[in-house]
Amino acid sequence: MFTIEFDNTQREFFRNAATAAFANPFSPERDALDASLAGGDVGTLARDELDRRVAEALGERFDELVGDGAFDLRRCEAPDREMFELAWLYYQFHLFQDAFDAFILAQERAGDTPIELPFAEQLLEHFTKAGFTQVQADQYIALFYQLRRGFYFISRGASGACPSMVNLRMRLWTNIFTFHPRWYLDYLCGRMDDFSTLLLGETGVGKSLSAYAIGCSGNIPFDRKQRCFKESFTRSFQTVNLSQFPANLLESELFGHKKGAFTGAVENHAGLFERCSGHGAVFIDEIGDVDLPTQVKLLTVLQERVFSPVGSHQRQRFEGRVIAATNQDISALRARGEFRDDLYYRLCSDVITIPSLRQRIREDQRELRMLVAALLRRMLNNDESGFVDQVVARVCDCVPNDYAWPGNVRELEQAVRRVCLTGDYTPEVVEDHSTVNIGQAAKTAQQVLQEYCHGLYTLHGNYATIARITELDRRTVKKYIQLAESQVEE
Repeated sequence: MFTIEFDNTQREFFRNAATAAFANPFSPERDALDASLAGGDVGTLARDELDRRVAEALGERFDELVGDGAFDLRRCEAPDREMFELAWLYYQFHLFQDAFDAFILAQERAGDTPIELPFAEQLLEHFTKAGFTQVQADQYIALFYQLRRGFYFISRGASGACPSMVNLRMRLWTNIFTFHPRWYLDYLCGRMDDFSTLLLGETGVGKSLSAYAIGCSGNIPFDRKQRCFKESFTRSFQTVNLSQFPANLLESELFGHKKGAFTGAVENHAGLFERCSGHGAVFIDEIGDVDLPTQVKLLTVLQERVFSPVGSHQRQRFEGRVIAATNQDISALRARGEFRDDLYYRLCSDVITIPSLRQRIREDQRELRMLVAALLRRMLNNDESGFVDQVVARVCDCVPNDYAWPGNVRELEQAVRRVCLTGDYTPEVVEDHSTVNIGQAAKTAQQVLQEYCHGLYTLHGNYATIARITELDRRTVKKYIQLAESQVEE
């Protein structure tokens, strides 16, 4: 057992490290904990530098704790065992996170064939010396890999500094690891297949990027003998856009078909659910466009976790997660009977709304520049500050200050491309009803609300949607809209 006495300051340090190990990395709580661990003035440090300082501080404190020896969990007394275990895991995670990041990029380039983890021997040796069992070591290596993938893909797919994007990153992390990481580690890790996700948002906001972040960040077991993970994350994400397929082919694309099942079925075809592994997820985009008969079959898959290819009575098991998305008002679809309530309740384990570009810019004017920089980096591998500033200036010259960006980030991407090619961009003329033009005359609060609700109704055409946006009672919304319409008629 440890015989070293440590004071309250040291105990607080290790307790903070244990807490940070489970904190959402996109949260202010995690930032504050890491700052306390790193010490000194860290307010302006980049994330990489802060992580380096945290690793150094953890290493120094563990050296103080064990002296000339090595940390061994089996020597920890029971009251402090979990605290030291989590702090040590946090230390190892920081030591190897750059190596994991490089491995993620290498696996992405390699594609669907799993590649060997080049630092597996070193990592396994650390766990063995620290007194972890083989089963524990394998589980934690898989967790380290999953944590880095989650951080990597969320950071890449949901970048931005405005409050709504900060909140989105936190929501995506919670979707993968839950709000209670201890629950995840003890009970839910590797068992998330029955927790579906519904992504909502306008066309072009980046729903597919959020889905990709979730789908590529599932838990993939570590194969000790092969020194690799049992599956490449590139294979674990399968996607289909339902709006791209006619009704007569949609069922085949989802469930697959057998040779001869219908005219043109000249060979067996694996559908979306068959292609997905137990470690992965399927992304069903534009689910609001699917017809009612297909909705019934989707519901069966979600409830019973089985499906049959077209032309076959053989039942196959589906073991992955389901992520669905739509740009339509799901409440309105349900109210009109165009989307089944029972399917909705099977999809809504977590409902995440992706913010529009106009909302992001209104929250933080820096958002436009950050997005242009990210787009140029992805398109041209060039985010040099001077070039970004020139492109942003051109875009701002071409669009009004209050432009609503109806095509969202997808439209901005094409605007950047067009500016790069022609130096010009002509935006669509779309009235933005999400802002009230009060004008020069003073108006009462009720008049402002009437105009606001009426403008939103013109845009969305549904009382329930307006009530959700404004957080007003549906009857109040209806009253305001009717009053506004009557004043227009007068």
